[in-house]
Amino acid sequence: MTANKRPSTSSLRRFITSRPYVAIAELRRRFVLDEPDAVCRLERDGLVAWVGLPQREASKLQDLWLRDEVGLELSVEVRAPVVVGVFPMRIARYLTDGSYFNPSNGNGIHPPQPRPMVPAAPVAPVGSFPTPAE
Repeated sequence: MTANKRPSTSSLRRFITSRPYVAIAELRRRFVLDEPDAVCRLERDGLVAWVGLPQREASKLQDLWLRDEVGLELSVEVRAPVVVGVFPMRIARYLTDGSYFNPSNGNGIHPPQPRPMVPAAPVAPVGSFPTPAE
């Protein structure tokens, strides 16, 4: 992509939400972000993280993060808070609108049925067991 064809916020969101996890390196390859030394600061609620993206794309990623549309995975290998990947922060619509338990669509899972009450076996009072004959 040339400089005038950089990704928009919606195309960045669409790409991230189409996968369960996207590495920052994959974002750089997908959108042809060729600035090898680009590192930008992301900040939210006092948390600071560094991401290896150009300023324009990093600000779009921060906007998505501030709106709780994406989550960030930080590296555990270095002591600095470095973003190594992003993931979508969405709840599947079928879980929130009740269609999860709709068997009419052919794909829904039936809700768990209550277990029938089974009468307990009679319990003999203590000391009433027959003693073995000798």
